[in-house]
Amino acid sequence: MCAIIDANVTFEVFGRKQTEAGVQFRKWLDGNLGRLAVGGKNLEELMKNGHFRRWFMEERRRGSRVRQIKKGIISKREKTLVRGGLLTSDDEHVLALALVSGARLLYSNDHRLKNDFLNTKIIRKPRGKVYTTQHGKQHIKHFTTEHRDLLQTEDLCGGGPPR
Repeated sequence: MCAIIDANVTFEVFGRKQTEAGVQFRKWLDGNLGRLAVGGKNLEELMKNGHFRRWFMEERRRGSRVRQIKKGIISKREKTLVRGGLLTSDDEHVLALALVSGARLLYSNDHRLKNDFLNTKIIRKPRGKVYTTQHGKQHIKHFTTEHRDLLQTEDLCGGGPPR
């Protein structure tokens, strides 16, 4: 199962201000089921977090939990998305990463990005799902049954291009 972490929640998963939901997401990543798709601008943003950077370097060395997509492949898809005129967010790099990697779980608190990720005209077969700690104006830090159910979903990592 593949996921993407939006830069706006990196601290919840990697860092000193982790939330309970972030800790559980990290456990999922470090377990047997989780894999993280990264690449392009998304990876550049995530690498600004030192805790993520150390985790990423170790996982790349092991070659197991990270699926890195080449920047050029993502950039091509970004241009197509922008030309399509469907986006409400300015996160075409995250959406393009999902489309080319097959990742269908997004951890984000960005309302517009979440809406784009759930839009079946953008992400489909399988549909996108969002793991979030932002519900309306309220920030939910605890691990909910919805979070647990998302991490147990099996069809969140399509084929996509090779690493």
